[in-house]
Amino acid sequence: MLTYIVRRILIGIFTLLAVTFIVYGLIRNMPGTPLTIMQETVRMDAMMSQSQMDKLEKQYRLDKDWYVGYWYWLGDVLQGELGRGINDRRKVTIIISERLPKTLMLTGTSLLLTYLLCIPLGLWSTASALTFRERLVSTILYILYALPNFVAAVYLNLIIAVRLEWLPLYGSTGEGYAEMSTLGKFADVVSHAILPVLCLTYTSLAYYTRFIKANMMETIQQDYIRTAKAKGASPTSILVTHAFRNSLIPLVTIIGLTLPALLAGSVILETIYQWNGIGYLFYQSITMREYPVIMGLVLMFSVMTLLGQLLADVLYAFVDPRITYS
Repeated sequence: MLTYIVRRILIGIFTLLAVTFIVYGLIRNMPGTPLTIMQETVRMDAMMSQSQMDKLEKQYRLDKDWYVGYWYWLGDVLQGELGRGINDRRKVTIIISERLPKTLMLTGTSLLLTYLLCIPLGLWSTASALTFRERLVSTILYILYALPNFVAAVYLNLIIAVRLEWLPLYGSTGEGYAEMSTLGKFADVVSHAILPVLCLTYTSLAYYTRFIKANMMETIQQDYIRTAKAKGASPTSILVTHAFRNSLIPLVTIIGLTLPALLAGSVILETIYQWNGIGYLFYQSITMREYPVIMGLVLMFSVMTLLGQLLADVLYAFVDPRITYS
């Protein structure tokens, strides 16, 4: 196992180098630069002189070819430094750490709700297979899975936030948040989070429920399940104790791959709701050509993806001792 983990880590390092090199080249070759975008968004009296722009270009190494700039960036990363934002001049680590709790609150709540609902729903769907109720629920889940969450977000905003005015339209907090009591702040954040959490949850719930049911239906056809039935095991015991545990192995892969999504959030949904999380930060950084922030986020996403895959492999061996790595 240790040899396998070391090998995966080495492969992961080369993968990180390839991903960051390609992304750096792409963003540096996008139309416009951080400085030209900055000039377009400020008042005439606040525009920088050419000498100031030249100084900033040199400071952020924008005067060098992109592949040279990449090696400078990589050297900073190896020293534990992700650079500073070009617009607000703060460290990238600080910028990301400020937004991360918002995304974790959104995605963590969604993920928790998804697993709390999809496992019992998947077990129920397996136990009630081919019944009218199960087919009705499966049809609804198919429809939900096929409906993009950003489309649902638009309609939910239109109906619930605009017409009915039950919930806020956008933002992570409302006006006067700083003056609210602790309970008031909690209620304000919850009211702003309901719609984005709902949009994040329903697609995952539909997918995971169908995933669990499909694996369970395959598992209950195995010989050891028939043996358990012949020995007089109850349907609940067969379903939960025997079938579900052996259906966990494919589910482990999905759990491992949700790790990067937990931190990355949803770029589209966070942008629609102007939720000040990592996804919205990624969108804003691309718009403003914030190269250091973009690269910091890409590095974080890539590392979490590789760690998630490695975690899934390790959990494989934990769930099923028959699986070994060499």
